Amino acid sequence: MTVNTVSGKLADFIHATTFAKLPATTVEKAKVRLLDCIGTALAARGLHVPGVALAFVKGNSGPATVIGHSDKLPVIDAAFVNATLVNGRSQDDFLQKSHPGALTVPAALAVAEAEGRSGADLLLAMVLGYEVVGRIYMGGPRMLPRFRASGVAGTVGAAATAAKLLRLDATRTMHALGCGAVFAHGFGQGFLSGTNEVKLNVGMASRNGVSAALLAHHGASASALAFEGDAGFYRAFDGSLEDVGRATDVLGERYLIEDTVYKECPVCIFTQTPIALARELAPRVDPSKIEKVVVTSPELTHTNPGFTNVAPYRTHLQAVVSARFCTAAALLGRPVHEHDFYDRLEDGEVLALAEKIELRAHPSDAERVEVEVLQRDGTLRADGIENDTLLPTAEKVIAKFRHLTARVAGIDAERVLETVLRIERLASIHELTRLLSPKG
Repeated sequence: MTVNTVSGKLADFIHATTFAKLPATTVEKAKVRLLDCIGTALAARGLHVPGVALAFVKGNSGPATVIGHSDKLPVIDAAFVNATLVNGRSQDDFLQKSHPGALTVPAALAVAEAEGRSGADLLLAMVLGYEVVGRIYMGGPRMLPRFRASGVAGTVGAAATAAKLLRLDATRTMHALGCGAVFAHGFGQGFLSGTNEVKLNVGMASRNGVSAALLAHHGASASALAFEGDAGFYRAFDGSLEDVGRATDVLGERYLIEDTVYKECPVCIFTQTPIALARELAPRVDPSKIEKVVVTSPELTHTNPGFTNVAPYRTHLQAVVSARFCTAAALLGRPVHEHDFYDRLEDGEVLALAEKIELRAHPSDAERVEVEVLQRDGTLRADGIENDTLLPTAEKVIAKFRHLTARVAGIDAERVLETVLRIERLASIHELTRLLSPKG
């Protein structure tokens, strides 16, 4: 099939790409991404939002595993719940303004397990899913901040992942992507309110993407102009077709999964760099002398819903997205790498320092973040490219995985680690999914 549209070009690319075509470095990156997602999901077991998701699907049964639980669910339900687990701690990976791991890995695990696919099949589908998540956003970057890229671009990425594992032909893959475009959704009010619908949005995006692929498998159709049509995706979410060519430009020359960053701290991606810079300055800061702190960030960061949140912080979510709260906590040496810290919303010293923090947006398209601490006896400064410190190495992610899973009962985390690192050699993904259910 050759259809000269966004969904047609992407579908041809997805259908034609084989595991053998992936560079060795890309395969290694995919394995590390898979490990990171599984670790964050296991550590999120017991959190509120995944609990809500599990209650929603209670009584359903099927072939797909829920990470860290004994439940076996229908494919779309497993994708939904696992996405809320991967995203649950706000510590999942990030690419082109989305959380691709939370969107595509749950889709990949659920469909691969149901279809009896191999480890290589799973990795290939992940790589293609990450690619589509990133490219759909690149074709319509003005979707931010009105819409949320994870829910909008992510639904299409999950559809791509599932379509590859279902082994749809190019035409049905095009229909899967188009259906995913129609099912796309999400905005960020919950980050301002501190409510959890924005966390459930990630789960529904993965579920809707898998549903789109399954519907295409059963004969559903979607317009070949689903993305660039007069009443299509980019007109709706971006308001223009100005960047639509970027969605399909130089497909296959380099895989976007290579650019994915990971999170060291369980907070919003946009507060990671202010935290890193504040921690760099903290040993030289005298809190009693601070008169003002200025955090300058890129425009899209500054306008991200929740970034400018101020006290009172009524919920965990309001704190982890707030540059004021996170920067103040890091400057004061609080344990910002621990998830439970962000439940301490009445820390008087943190709240007092947060009130002294001024947030500014760069007047240009600069990607640098700057933190200035103005003390009575001088000014301290630190700056860096946003998220530059968050490029994942295998060593960093393995250390993070071991830290996150150290207290997870019933799971042989070291065996999971060993299995993921050789997953391309597994004839069946069941060898991994069996390890993700608790024993004893």
